[in-house]
Amino acid sequence: MTELCRLSLNHASTATALIAGDEHWTYGSLNDAVRSLAAAMGRDGLAGERVAMMLPNGSDAVVTYLACFASGAVAAPLNSRYAAPEAEHALRRARPRWLVVHPSRLGTLDAVDPAALDGVRVLVSGAAATRTGYGPLGPLLGGPGEYPPSAAGGAPAVIFFTSGSTGVPKGVVHSHDSALAILTSTSEALGNVRADDVVQVFEPLVHVSGFIAALTTLLAGGTVALHDGFDATAYVAALRTHQPTLICTHIDLVAQVLRVAGVDSATFASLRGVYTGGDSVPAALQREFKELTGLPIGVGWGMTEAIWLTIAREPPIDRDGCIGVPVGGAEIRADAHTDELLVRGPMVMQQYWGDPELTAATLHDGWLRTGDLGRVDASGVWWFTGRIKDIIVRRTSKITPGEVESALEQHPNVAIAAVVAAPDPDEGQVPVAFVVPKAGASLTSIELVDYLRTRIAAYKIPARIHLRDALPLTASGKISRHDLHEDI
Repeated sequence: MTELCRLSLNHASTATALIAGDEHWTYGSLNDAVRSLAAAMGRDGLAGERVAMMLPNGSDAVVTYLACFASGAVAAPLNSRYAAPEAEHALRRARPRWLVVHPSRLGTLDAVDPAALDGVRVLVSGAAATRTGYGPLGPLLGGPGEYPPSAAGGAPAVIFFTSGSTGVPKGVVHSHDSALAILTSTSEALGNVRADDVVQVFEPLVHVSGFIAALTTLLAGGTVALHDGFDATAYVAALRTHQPTLICTHIDLVAQVLRVAGVDSATFASLRGVYTGGDSVPAALQREFKELTGLPIGVGWGMTEAIWLTIAREPPIDRDGCIGVPVGGAEIRADAHTDELLVRGPMVMQQYWGDPELTAATLHDGWLRTGDLGRVDASGVWWFTGRIKDIIVRRTSKITPGEVESALEQHPNVAIAAVVAAPDPDEGQVPVAFVVPKAGASLTSIELVDYLRTRIAAYKIPARIHLRDALPLTASGKISRHDLHEDI
């Protein structure tokens, strides 16, 4: 087996691997469930085939990931918050043989074109299927079985669907080798995760952020304290209950946690490290956090296509933008003409799923074009300076303006729409839409929000929608996004 395939096998069977709600899993019980499900995947001939997941954070998501790696199946996590059209599009893209779904998402599946599920074995989380033609996942976690032969290191292991600059989600394919490199570089970035670490995870496992936090911990033999969905008060309560040694979360969530009533230095006393990724950490927030906790916020840089790439464990608190030095064998250079950051290393993705043209445009001689801008100083420390891309990061979720604009422009009374990012003290960034109605049409922002609720995930819905008679244009006739301003 490759090391990735052995994630649940390498540790003492009585050690606690996972705490999820009321569930406590030892490495022994986790291994039993993974072996059973991997054997079922092997019997269905899933090596090299996709296994899609529409699951919240929980033990079923962890077990399904690990069973895919052990059996050679390709994990294809789908956002459990997808609206029906988004889920249908992802299913058509992934073409899975299996779909593991939580009962709460069956209503979404009911609204999907049945053709998108042709030939797909649908397994419902729990002991009962609750739909004709669907099977229960539960019995497959407790049956006998042996691990099937594992995949080679270069074989695909996981496809992460992430927003792209065209508005169409990209399928980022990581091999067993690059997925393992992601976990080992994450461990290095976090100060080497150990078997005695407890890592608190609120980030979605279907995103690379939750994936790396949880699976890096399991690779080290530590304990994952897993929660589904961020709430600042619940996050603080979990810090006090689980006494984690490490957390790795989005900077905007750290800022919210500091504002919870009753938070003091004792709240963070169990931690040996706090880490975040993203653009930059405001120096003022760094100072506030260190004054309260005594800990700096370690800052790293990476993306779904390659993570972690850099780390600054004690960034300066007088300037923003420090992302530190390379980790995990990552090589970084800035394009001499554009300052775009280019990277290569063992953690770089294999390809974009079903998109050779985008793959060729993004990967060249092993170097990944990141779309991010940066520079290196005389001491070899890298600084993030901006994005070529216009991705909106709302809390930890990425939103492409194009996908929201496309949904808006499907409304029969909309002529054109533009979506831009606006800063928000609680969510980091939020999408804001500017919409031009068709001539003579009656339209309200409330009507558009209601329309979007059935077409895109709730977190993608603009925080504000402004109706305009026209949108500003550049000299070449394109929408001038820099000239879009809210008159509020």
